[in-house]
Amino acid sequence: MGKTLLTAIALFFVLAGPALAATPAPGLGAQVALTNTGACAASAPCPGPALALVLARAVASAVAPLQTEPANNGFALAWVVVALMVLALLYVLLTSVQLNRGAAWPLPADWASVLLPVLALLGLGVALYLTYVETSQVNAVCGPVGNCNAVQSSPYAKLFGVLPVGLLGALGYVGILAAFALSRWNTGTLGDIAPQGLLGMAAFGVIFSLWLTYLELFVIRAVCIWCLSSAVIMSLILVLSIGPAMAVMAPEEVEEEELLP
Repeated sequence: MGKTLLTAIALFFVLAGPALAATPAPGLGAQVALTNTGACAASAPCPGPALALVLARAVASAVAPLQTEPANNGFALAWVVVALMVLALLYVLLTSVQLNRGAAWPLPADWASVLLPVLALLGLGVALYLTYVETSQVNAVCGPVGNCNAVQSSPYAKLFGVLPVGLLGALGYVGILAAFALSRWNTGTLGDIAPQGLLGMAAFGVIFSLWLTYLELFVIRAVCIWCLSSAVIMSLILVLSIGPAMAVMAPEEVEEEELLP
């Protein structure tokens, strides 16, 4: 409805411009006389067509983005994912500050950490699929939301023009899986620092996903549903990884009563 109205207004001003020049206006008798006799000079042009042309161009500029961007472009969903990533980062930051100060703070339940490898495997599958698309130059299965092929064919699909972003994500998910395994089954030094490493990789992944989503929204002007899925997965991993990491960094502050049921 809005697009049709704007287009109609633009067409009106384009077609009615000459007529506007010859239409008498209150208090502008001399100007109308010049218009009707064709005596408008270059130094004092008749304002009717000029005004109509300016208005038509302004309306056409407003209509152009609506004509080039489909209604279901996925931008609203992308903004929701951006909000989720920001909230995940804020939660981890506040949790670190509060627990290091010795204050009580809610943490995910212990059993929730078993979801980490499941999420990492899902993310790995998404990243490997995007790597295949980026390296094989084939069209991705995008679904009804967004235009992931526009994103994957853009220069930003490869880091520094060399490393596919999907491959970087796959390496990150492999690192997360390795850190989780070490934290569970290695009792040495590696097992002690693995939860912190997992937290660091997840935080980097969320920040990197924020940057990619910014590019999609403001530079590429297209949204990739696969990229948004990976961003959601990484955000969940970040939230779930804060508990084990803080248990290593500040074990005396992480008590059972602070855990969420």
